[in-house]
Amino acid sequence: MKIFNAEHIPAAQKVLQRIALIAAVFIFVISAFFILNYIQLKANPPLKSPALEKLYVQLDADPNNAELREQIRALDLLARKAYFTRQWQVNFGGYMLLAALVILLLAIKSISSMTIKYPELPKTTGTSWEVRLMTQKWVGLAGIILLVSVSALALLTRREMKTAAFAQPPAPPAAVVDFKIPEAADIESNWPCFRGPWGLGIAHYDNVPQRWDGASGENIIWKSPIPAPGFNSPIYWNGKIFTSGADATIRKVYCYDAQTGNLLWQRDVTSIPGSPTESIKVADDTGYAAPTMTTDGNFVFAIFANGDLVCFDFNGNTVWANNLGAPDNHYGHSSSLIIHRDLLLIQYDHSAQAGLLLALRANTGEQVWEAPREMGLSWSSPILVNTGSRWEVILSANPNVISYNPETGEELWRVECLGGEVGSSPVYADGFVYAANDGAKLAAIKLGATPEIVWEFNDDLPDAASLLATKDYVFVPTSYGAMSCLDAKSGEKYWLHDFDSGFYASPVLVGDNVYIMDMDGVMQIFKADKEFTLVSSASLGEAATTIPVVMDNRLYIRGSENLYCIGEK
Repeated sequence: MKIFNAEHIPAAQKVLQRIALIAAVFIFVISAFFILNYIQLKANPPLKSPALEKLYVQLDADPNNAELREQIRALDLLARKAYFTRQWQVNFGGYMLLAALVILLLAIKSISSMTIKYPELPKTTGTSWEVRLMTQKWVGLAGIILLVSVSALALLTRREMKTAAFAQPPAPPAAVVDFKIPEAADIESNWPCFRGPWGLGIAHYDNVPQRWDGASGENIIWKSPIPAPGFNSPIYWNGKIFTSGADATIRKVYCYDAQTGNLLWQRDVTSIPGSPTESIKVADDTGYAAPTMTTDGNFVFAIFANGDLVCFDFNGNTVWANNLGAPDNHYGHSSSLIIHRDLLLIQYDHSAQAGLLLALRANTGEQVWEAPREMGLSWSSPILVNTGSRWEVILSANPNVISYNPETGEELWRVECLGGEVGSSPVYADGFVYAANDGAKLAAIKLGATPEIVWEFNDDLPDAASLLATKDYVFVPTSYGAMSCLDAKSGEKYWLHDFDSGFYASPVLVGDNVYIMDMDGVMQIFKADKEFTLVSSASLGEAATTIPVVMDNRLYIRGSENLYCIGEK
């Protein structure tokens, strides 16, 4: 049975031919747009304005010129707005091109199905129908080549624009500030970043409480409300505690007095150059303020899910601020910050195959170097390791653990050992780097002239929490409450213990004990030993998924609603 009546076919064919012609013309126009846009992008990158570069040169000669800085801020904001507009045009144009192609193919297919099939006639060389058939084939082939070329240009344009988003150094909105590079002793006597000194989860104090109760007030020195939500952990420097909070509309940084719990200051993070005008979407268990802040004793630095990055001095004055580009992932940015000497290091694996490790000058926000990272999406955080011969900054993502020179961004080594979307950060102890991810494996990488995997572990792996490593043991927490203890050198499993609640927070070593907060807000404390011994289960009184600050005779813990100071009364 034929779908179309023969007498209706000519009219229907004419309509479809017009639709096909319009779609073909539209494809040609969009193709021309992509070609011209790519040529213009290569000739004039949207964030590399000659006028802006000239202003930067003038600023180098006169760094405290406030009027010049305001000009830079305004011009930088215009450039970034133009960048985001062009990015939208490229994305929208790509979708329109795809839609037009689908319409064209459907129209051609429909016309072909309506065409009456006549018996084949004997072929005669050089006949007009044969020439016409060959012409149609060549036209079709040329159309396919054009379409493939334009699609490639569209992808190149998106890649160029993502790279261009980081090509312009951040505009410093405040005067250049001198500062003191912290010594190792300063770092070890404070808690300056995620998981403490250098991000390794090793406390340098062990005289802290093992028992407390938030409901009864036992060993609770003080508690203070944190108005805005956030899953980041607090940081500490010389008697001040810093943390951040955010939701879809606000972003805030808080500073508390560690002795009294008084809120010393809070600052709104607004009017950041290049900040997205619309709120990004994030997962509920990540939120808008997941990354832990960092400090070098001079300034404090905070980054949020939308890529807003800000630097304050200890009095709450803005030193500089910028946006790194809205992360293209389904959770929002959550990698924490870390400082090496005078450099702020940022793991920005913000979209599949388009990540970066960035180093910014701490007191100005000026970009010093960047290392492109064609890796999978990652929410892990960097660690700093002194191997004895050099400093390394080490990052985990799918599929590699990679080490970089923190001064230059030069890649030092890489080991392929991971898979999936990596949330667990690497750890280091006694010449070994350990990295793991649920659905992949735990790899023990022995450092040396050529780092190599010496053992692997495939059971009960973390998806959010990080490992804890000592020279003797590796502790492996999971989101469903299983905790394993392995031999650090061989991978032999000493024990597995199932807790009642799971872990998003990472463990820290405090003396001979391991402290880890479960999802119910209970700090599970057990011996760092080859036999499992529970020391205490101390309840905060509210949900918590954060890492404690471990100071002299004090613990500072962020709950879902409050900041707590815990000490022996």
